[in-house]
Amino acid sequence: MIKNLKRLIFGEDWLAKESKPFNLLIFGPASVISSILAIPLTLLSYSFIFFGKRVFNNVIRVLLFVQHAFSLAWPYYLEEYIFDSFEIKDIFVGALFALIAFYKSIEALVNETMFKYNS
Repeated sequence: MIKNLKRLIFGEDWLAKESKPFNLLIFGPASVISSILAIPLTLLSYSFIFFGKRVFNNVIRVLLFVQHAFSLAWPYYLEEYIFDSFEIKDIFVGALFALIAFYKSIEALVNETMFKYNS
């Protein structure tokens, strides 16, 4: 049973972003948050442009993972805000949960963005 659950979450054949309910309920509001996060993270990434294209691409890749993890953690933030006290550590815990739960989908989004950037 654990293997089936692991295959469902981390499997190569299923991406949460391709599921219509997940796309509507999770990725829809996350795209708004992701758009807001894009501005400061883009400005942060430009400070690494002087280190060369290779370093700059790696920094962009890491920041895209951060951006998608923070934006996909919005249900956790909402739950903490409504039912418990919302603290700054909840932002990082939620992002870690989202990164673990949606890793393959986040990786596909990052690879898609990096392909568009490098083309």
